[in-house]
Amino acid sequence: MKYLFQVSIGPVQDFIASARRTRDLKFGSELLSELSKAAAKKIAEKCGIESLIFPASANFRILEDRDFNVANKIVALIHLSPVDIGKDIRNAVFKRLHEIRDAAYQEIKGVRELPDSYRKAADAQIDDLVEYFWIALPYEEGHYKDIRENVEALMAARKNTRDFSCVSWGSKQPKSSIDGKLESVIPNDLYPRSWEKPGTQQRKARGLYINFHANVGEHLSGVDLVKRNGLLPTGDSFPSTSHFATIPFLQRLDTMKDKEQAKSAWDTYIQKIREVPARIERMPKNSPSHSIIGNCEGSMLLEERFSDLVDIVDINDDMSIFKDAKKALQEFFQHVDDQFQDASPKVRPGTYYAILLADGDSMGKVIDYEAEKGSERHQQLSQALAKFSESVRSIVEGYHGSLIYAGGDDVLAFIPLHTVLQCSQKLSETFGTTLKNFKDKEGEEGRSPTLSVGVAVIHHLQPLREALELARHAEQKAKKVDWKNALAITISKRSGSDFTIRGPWEGFYNNLSKLIDFCREGVIPEGTAYELRDLSLRLADQTGRSDSATLIEIVKVEAKRILQRKLSFQRSNQILTDNEQEIENKHGQIVEILEAAEKSEHTANTPFIEHFANILIAAQFFADVMELAEPTKGKQQ
Repeated sequence: MKYLFQVSIGPVQDFIASARRTRDLKFGSELLSELSKAAAKKIAEKCGIESLIFPASANFRILEDRDFNVANKIVALIHLSPVDIGKDIRNAVFKRLHEIRDAAYQEIKGVRELPDSYRKAADAQIDDLVEYFWIALPYEEGHYKDIRENVEALMAARKNTRDFSCVSWGSKQPKSSIDGKLESVIPNDLYPRSWEKPGTQQRKARGLYINFHANVGEHLSGVDLVKRNGLLPTGDSFPSTSHFATIPFLQRLDTMKDKEQAKSAWDTYIQKIREVPARIERMPKNSPSHSIIGNCEGSMLLEERFSDLVDIVDINDDMSIFKDAKKALQEFFQHVDDQFQDASPKVRPGTYYAILLADGDSMGKVIDYEAEKGSERHQQLSQALAKFSESVRSIVEGYHGSLIYAGGDDVLAFIPLHTVLQCSQKLSETFGTTLKNFKDKEGEEGRSPTLSVGVAVIHHLQPLREALELARHAEQKAKKVDWKNALAITISKRSGSDFTIRGPWEGFYNNLSKLIDFCREGVIPEGTAYELRDLSLRLADQTGRSDSATLIEIVKVEAKRILQRKLSFQRSNQILTDNEQEIENKHGQIVEILEAAEKSEHTANTPFIEHFANILIAAQFFADVMELAEPTKGKQQ
């Protein structure tokens, strides 16, 4: 007898988001994928690779690939007893979990010296991490759609039926600094105390980092220790947020004509860091070496990261231990200035990066409709999703980013600002092409799935949990655009309020790209966006009056007057060799984009003038970073 069998493994969002470092985030995603892969492999071993519907694969080897991500929901047609195979899958999942745990423990020197009670608590916390559910119903040919719907309903009911039991690791230990739920398994007496001698504090702080990879203020649970010390498939580390912020600067450094002096100055600076003594942050082992800074992380370029390079700093020193290192770093930047004498502003590392979060639109409808055609059609859809997932890594890395997760229609990645928009558009285009043969309904009205992307622009020192929330917020905004298939960008600057711009790929992306090009060419005068935003804010309180429609017309006319005045001033100051007609055309396009903003989707809280001003501000922001990475030739001054 055949059964439609579904497995769900969790937790997902909360577990992955419980991260203080990018490495924690990457390994959390990696761990869940490995557990899901173990479940899929066991089904394939018992019932054959052809039994898998989600994920569907033509061969078993892909399930052995560490870089291949598997979503936490697995669907298959099995011919064995669901009870027996359910137990086998559970054993396989926990076997893989223990393999990952033991490999991480090998990297944690302090675990071997932990008292038995702490080690047992860590093991229990890790075992309790996994949420494992399975549902099965007898399968009849021709009834795949109805049986699948019943399986989905039963799984939802099972997930809402919680299993309650007393924890076995309860103690008076401090709670985890990362998730705030589990107790720390690092004994309190290993942490430095304020009344201890500085030498003792220094020794304990260094011991925490060497033995547990924990900083002085971090209390880690057993789960945290595995996430922090588990082995990633791509090497022994993962780039920091600070590194992604500095990538445009590093790309510019590669254009230096005389690199020897700068490289020598960098080596001197690194030597001064070693003399502190302080850690040198390195890139993953398989990363290409930079022509000047070698295998050092970009975070080493930023003075504000100095405090993270030492185990503990006496507050009375006021970071004076880095005095020589700071001087050496300033001398390095002097060599940079000598190379780029005409650059204005000076060529310096950026402090903002982007998180890209993407999700397929209306996938539920597509899956439901394709289910009417039987399990084979679902396997084909699953294979198409797997094909897209396999392409994501090369796309992201091609734009100098690093992938956290790509499973099915979900993507999470860290990208530098100068390439994030192009990367987003490429992912959307690839997704649409790969899944173009699948629809959400029959006939001409049927639509193929599309990809909506949320991009969060964040300061490199902003807590990672907050940064991920901003990325989720941007993705949700993209999915609220009519017909979805949209891009939303949330910019969170340290000075000023957060704001979000959004729109469909066709239109919004093209207009934003045009404005970025105009900003890079110097066509749009500085201050234009802020003057338009000021106009919107000054009249915002009056738009609630009964004649608000009239006021909106007044705002529109005034906005065009400001824009025309700014552009006319800019036109009158162009050098004589400029093409007057070309400049006139570009200014006309800017006015057209303003008029398009009036017709586009906007809320009562964001009038179209403010929306357009925000788009201009974002365009200038991206233009500045692109100019840092690669200056425009013949830019107008």
